[in-house]
Amino acid sequence: GISNTKARLHRIDPNSRKRFVLSELFSQQVALTTTMEPKLASIFCLVMLFVARGWASAAPPIYKGKSPVVQAKYLGYYDGLNEDTVPYCNMHLAHSIADAAKIQALPQGKGHKIDSLLSLRSVLFGYVSKSVPFGLLPDYEQRWAAVAADAKVALANGTIIGFNLGDELVWNCLNTTDLVTAANAVRATYPRGSAIIWYNEAAFFGSPTKGHNSCKDAVPDYTIPSALDWFSVDIYHMDGQVDGWVNASVASFYDKWILPNLTSSQKVVLVPGSFGSNVNHYPNGTYICDNECYDKMCAYDAGDFYYKWAKASDRVAALFPWNWRGCPDCNGSRFTPPHTCCADEIGTVDQPLERSIWDKIGKDILGLV
Repeated sequence: GISNTKARLHRIDPNSRKRFVLSELFSQQVALTTTMEPKLASIFCLVMLFVARGWASAAPPIYKGKSPVVQAKYLGYYDGLNEDTVPYCNMHLAHSIADAAKIQALPQGKGHKIDSLLSLRSVLFGYVSKSVPFGLLPDYEQRWAAVAADAKVALANGTIIGFNLGDELVWNCLNTTDLVTAANAVRATYPRGSAIIWYNEAAFFGSPTKGHNSCKDAVPDYTIPSALDWFSVDIYHMDGQVDGWVNASVASFYDKWILPNLTSSQKVVLVPGSFGSNVNHYPNGTYICDNECYDKMCAYDAGDFYYKWAKASDRVAALFPWNWRGCPDCNGSRFTPPHTCCADEIGTVDQPLERSIWDKIGKDILGLV
């Protein structure tokens, strides 16, 4: 009976519990209707049918196919768009307003609008002194004022919709106070609702075992700037396909260290790894994951990032996979020290499974499938 059903639920995979309960209820319904008057049995069947339909409609999005609601609004590549990616992407990280206009004008993307965020990293941050190799530039206010004047026109005509402050800023030794100062300066010029402000950080903060930047300095006071609209971290998978890796390694970090520290108006961006490597090995040369392995792994994870997370959460604004073009200077191996023997990060452009899944995801976001 129902009591036995409840007792068995804890032994069943959570994703299967609704289906299990429905099957149990219907088997009990069949037994009950054999002892009922015909009219009562008919009414009981109708009630059970409506319950089943209502319960099924509350189920999470199905992995295959198109779910009724697409929460994530944007897809772009972290290293920008080109004629190959604009047919299914709708967000570009632009290095200049001219760059944003050029991508927007590509004929391959004419079926939909290509929005852009203008990068401000080189405008606001850079070398300050020997003691501050990376910081808020002394003349950042004047530099920002000059860019903001041009950006006002670009925002008004839709060439850009906002700004990206930079990538892994505090990890690269920016002072946290300078980060907040920069974000507040951009927000003071463009109040919330008039321009999006986003930046991506390395996942160094949160855990007691972390909290140090790449300069080995402790960062005990890291906070997500309240002036931001979007925030993200990059956590990459390099060991080979693992079921549930996205949920266990990335979503769990967001749930614990990011979402509780956002304001109600802020959203997150997801930055999935989408690349490959032919040199991923232990220092002694033991094989871990070659390029074909990477292609299968990253394509599988892409499905989880989008179909199981971004489509099920109204807090996810966009996805920006890293990367499209490849990065010859980036470390493609988890276990080999960077920038030595084995830097060969291969881009999505050369990864057939990854390229295919992001094409499918982008077209789903755009409503083209």
